[in-house]
Amino acid sequence: MAVSAMRDRLTPLVRDDPVETAVRRTYLGWADRGLQVVEGLARRTGAATDFVPQSRESRPAPMPTTAGDGDEDRRVAHARAAGWLVTGPEPARRRGGPLEAVGVAVKDVIDVAGLPTVNGSRTGRGRIPDVAAASWQRLADRGAWCVGKAATHEWAWGVTTSPIDNPVRPGFITGGSSGGSAAAVAARAAVAGLATDTGGSIRIPAALCAVVGLRPTTGGVPMRGVTPLAPSQDVVGPIALTVRVLSAVQEMLEGRPVAPVREDVRDLRLGVLDPPGPLTTVVGIHYRAALGDLRQGGAECVPVDGTAFRAGAGVSLLTMLRESSELHAARVLADPLDFGPAARALLVLGHGLVHEEMLALARRRLRSDVAVLFARSRLDALVTPGTPCEAVPRGTWTVPLRDRREHVDAALTRYTALASAVGLPALVVPADRGGLGTSIQIIARPGREDVCLRVGRFLDQVVRHEG
Repeated sequence: MAVSAMRDRLTPLVRDDPVETAVRRTYLGWADRGLQVVEGLARRTGAATDFVPQSRESRPAPMPTTAGDGDEDRRVAHARAAGWLVTGPEPARRRGGPLEAVGVAVKDVIDVAGLPTVNGSRTGRGRIPDVAAASWQRLADRGAWCVGKAATHEWAWGVTTSPIDNPVRPGFITGGSSGGSAAAVAARAAVAGLATDTGGSIRIPAALCAVVGLRPTTGGVPMRGVTPLAPSQDVVGPIALTVRVLSAVQEMLEGRPVAPVREDVRDLRLGVLDPPGPLTTVVGIHYRAALGDLRQGGAECVPVDGTAFRAGAGVSLLTMLRESSELHAARVLADPLDFGPAARALLVLGHGLVHEEMLALARRRLRSDVAVLFARSRLDALVTPGTPCEAVPRGTWTVPLRDRREHVDAALTRYTALASAVGLPALVVPADRGGLGTSIQIIARPGREDVCLRVGRFLDQVVRHEG
């Protein structure tokens, strides 16, 4: 990047704002490295391949029980007081349907008719929609009710949702951007969360709050009525306490069976990162233990390198910077003080940063590389840590990993960005029983959510003894 162009991008919209300046400097450094990755992928010659379509091996999911313990209203009130929910609930619970009385914490970028959508804005200004988002309407039509809109990182551009506490580890971050949805589920204020994932925004908070979260195949759930961030990567998906409950919610979102026919891992071929990269000691212990459980259950773990994951981080970041800028930069430039310093920087930083055609070609090349990896190694799924670290204290911007410190934003998206960049389904499940915030991510071929859920269900039973 030219020196003059770099200097222009480093200049904050609000003069002398140290946070905005720091965010710009950090993300421009990452974007510069991402540009090298994108240019390298785009320069390659030869035809790109894609995944060979596969049929699911799925069945209708058992519906979650709605029998309450009489304490739901207190937990919802507590979630509102804690900031995990930012509005009150819908006025009345619905009767009838497979999700009757199932309470759902709906992320504050997804429209619920009659409740405000403010996108985590610092000003609280937004819209009160008359029509619900298509994804929420599918759940509502089946009896679910909204316990409240859930807190999100401002404009869903971030991985900490820093204003709120982790219910499992008070004083620590929930992860983001869907931190309120994951926190409400972890605190039992909601049976499920409805959230969005662009670069890891369902999976990261699910990991850190010790719940389960699914990023569906891109395009599998309708996006109408959802505030976009980066449409090439945006998806709507569920968060829940268990894989069984999550499967039921995802089935309602898709309108077709998704639960796996089998709940064992016998004869599955799973690609595992060798080496996985720097991890905290606790994450490393539980990741290796989970791989041992999978092997003992009959899965074959095949070593793969992390080249695609490193490329995915650059492609995903540049996609998010470019597309979010196209959508929202004009609004930020018109009134910068309506936005916090990080959102103010990130929503304008991508303007003119990379050509759309080059970025689209890089995404196709990267997807081709992952398709070839699955085909040549005959993989059913890739298995990684969900995040390389547990939740960090609020206000902390670096995390110690082995012999170095890494920026929290980069660390938390290390394993999640690839599935986002190439449109694959990915599930995160807890890797420990004690709520430590260690997790396993399962990435499958497009449309094969059943494989993610099969491996996740096995780990739910073995690690957490979920029936």
